[in-house]
Amino acid sequence: MAATLLELNDVQKDYRIRSYGRVIRTHKALDNLSFKVGKGEIFGFLGPNGAGKTTTIKCITGILRCDSGTILIDGKNIEQNDFENKNKIGFLPEQVGLYGNLTPIQTLKYYGGFYSLSDSTIQERGSKLLELLGLDNSLGKTVDEFSLGMKKRLALATALLHQPEILVLDEPTSGLDPRGVKALRKLLLDLNKKGLTILLSSHILSEVQEICTDVGIINNGKMVTQGPISEIILAVEKTAIKLSLRVNNFTEKEEKILTKNNKIKIINKKDLGKHKMILLELKEDLIPWVTNKLVSNGTQIYSIEPHTTTLEDVFLSKIKDLEKENQQLKKINKENKTNNTDEKNVTNVTNVYNISDSVINRSNLGKEDDKK
Repeated sequence: MAATLLELNDVQKDYRIRSYGRVIRTHKALDNLSFKVGKGEIFGFLGPNGAGKTTTIKCITGILRCDSGTILIDGKNIEQNDFENKNKIGFLPEQVGLYGNLTPIQTLKYYGGFYSLSDSTIQERGSKLLELLGLDNSLGKTVDEFSLGMKKRLALATALLHQPEILVLDEPTSGLDPRGVKALRKLLLDLNKKGLTILLSSHILSEVQEICTDVGIINNGKMVTQGPISEIILAVEKTAIKLSLRVNNFTEKEEKILTKNNKIKIINKKDLGKHKMILLELKEDLIPWVTNKLVSNGTQIYSIEPHTTTLEDVFLSKIKDLEKENQQLKKINKENKTNNTDEKNVTNVTNVYNISDSVINRSNLGKEDDKK
């Protein structure tokens, strides 16, 4: 296993929502988040909108400070030696901010100054980077004349200029056309072969699956699962696989036979004219049982195709499981709240009866005194 380059331990970050200067509520963006990125990995950082990906990246790059927990780069806490650790990180944000009136070389000289790089070092490294990124033919142009793809490549050059150990990318393919995406993918793979560690946040799961070695899925500020992509996909496949069948003579009778088995789900049915396409979700060891049942009932099977499990399947499966867990927790909390309310009501009723009894007793005593 590769040595750890980036490590997050129980990182927590709350956003305080204010109104008229007062904190009215807090939003927990990161909830004891922990994960590791090994040296030489291309780590895919995934999650639905609002899961906490950008907040995590901002904490790693030092734009935000976490409320608690630790972030280590090469074993050193980023908050204890801020400048040294920032030099180890290259960052490409989703929204590129460059000065429009500067040329590529002027841009690199400006940003290189933040890392105390000499003009000769910037010139030497910058020329190589601009050539590598395909911008060497646009040296006389200003940034305002660049397309979005060219701006992203120039921003990537500024992120690589100080030769970081880890490159952090937030939605790097956003706004790029297919040709630009392909070129960026090739570039990142080439950089990784030279030893650069990459942390990549993206919504395009097919791209992540194609380029990343490892992946982590985050939801509601917590890490859901982490590991090599092949192992995570294999774990989902053990739970269930998808099977596409092209059949004939498949009626409601055959459908009922299959669905009686609660381990088999019919996800989709499609009429292809001469045949029908049936998409099933089931465990692999049930495939012989399915084919035997269908054939014995007169269904003709023309083809059987297993669907390759993708990272998208893994992502949707994990998020679906979490949503189920959240619904169950909400249900339990609601029931507990109802029970507590009922208990309070019972106590109140008892108190009323006690009060009534005492009033009755007092009135009776009074009557007895009157009689005396």
